[in-house]
Amino acid sequence: MTDRTSILAADVGGTNARFAYLTHRPTLGWDVDGFKKFRVRDFETFEDALRDFVGEVGEPATKLAICAAGVVIDNKVKLTNANWTIDGPALIKDLGLTDCRIVNDFAAMTRSIPELDADDFDVLLPGDGDPAAPILVAGPGTGFGVGYLLPLASGWHVMTTEGGHQAYAPVTDTEAALLKALRQDFDFVSLELVSSGSGLPAVHKAMCAVHGVAYEDLPPAEIAKRALSGNLLYKDIVDVRACATMGAMADLVLAGGALGGAVLAGGVSERMVDFFKQKDPMARFLNRGPRSDYMARVPLRLLHNPYAPLIGAAALLDDSAVS
Repeated sequence: MTDRTSILAADVGGTNARFAYLTHRPTLGWDVDGFKKFRVRDFETFEDALRDFVGEVGEPATKLAICAAGVVIDNKVKLTNANWTIDGPALIKDLGLTDCRIVNDFAAMTRSIPELDADDFDVLLPGDGDPAAPILVAGPGTGFGVGYLLPLASGWHVMTTEGGHQAYAPVTDTEAALLKALRQDFDFVSLELVSSGSGLPAVHKAMCAVHGVAYEDLPPAEIAKRALSGNLLYKDIVDVRACATMGAMADLVLAGGALGGAVLAGGVSERMVDFFKQKDPMARFLNRGPRSDYMARVPLRLLHNPYAPLIGAAALLDDSAVS
């Protein structure tokens, strides 16, 4: 059950909206109650989905924390891949809230990291790290999110970025051929295009052109299955995406001084982790010439808690209340 200190949290993407009540228990972390998931397409507005959730769970709320897949300006957001616009000030007025904060979904994901338990992560590389240094949180989902978590004397500061839109940097001949093929259709080829879920069809088509075979529309799971069976085309598709992701993680660690550690996040990261752990992708992360010793110190973990954005959104609302 929730209580008067609970925060109603929402994690809103282009496909699904997730709701729950979050209550912070000192020394024990966050309790997540009443979790529900709705399809965005089933509701005309965010407010409609929110009212359905509250009606089902039957709990009042005075504080609302929202993380959403879009650019947040003045506590308002227009979803990147859906027709909802969420207006924080209007929600405060219409619902009688005492507080409402809207943040980018990857900012919430980033802020969740220190709130989670060790069991919420898989350790890919141990590293000794530096607890006083920034932590990188990044990885592919529908797009490619990048954030840094900076430790402060008073808590944590989230630095959001557009790092997923950095230029794709091929290393091998196969990767160079992929870049050339992608440039037939795209003026700019980004890391996000090569690594993310939304970019997979384009990468698949381009790699078919490189191999000189006809394109066959396949779901991601079938592409992975064929790669594991040894099919060279699909192995190349998986390899270039895994190497692009792990190479970018290392670039971002070095650029942000993230000796506090690196956390892979996002749905594609979870599904591709076994490919990330293979020899060539790991070499992209670890082998950095004269700075390879630096990278050997960096702990690398995979996040797999589905409530992480909700927890991070609630933590950011709490942060704003005491700042």
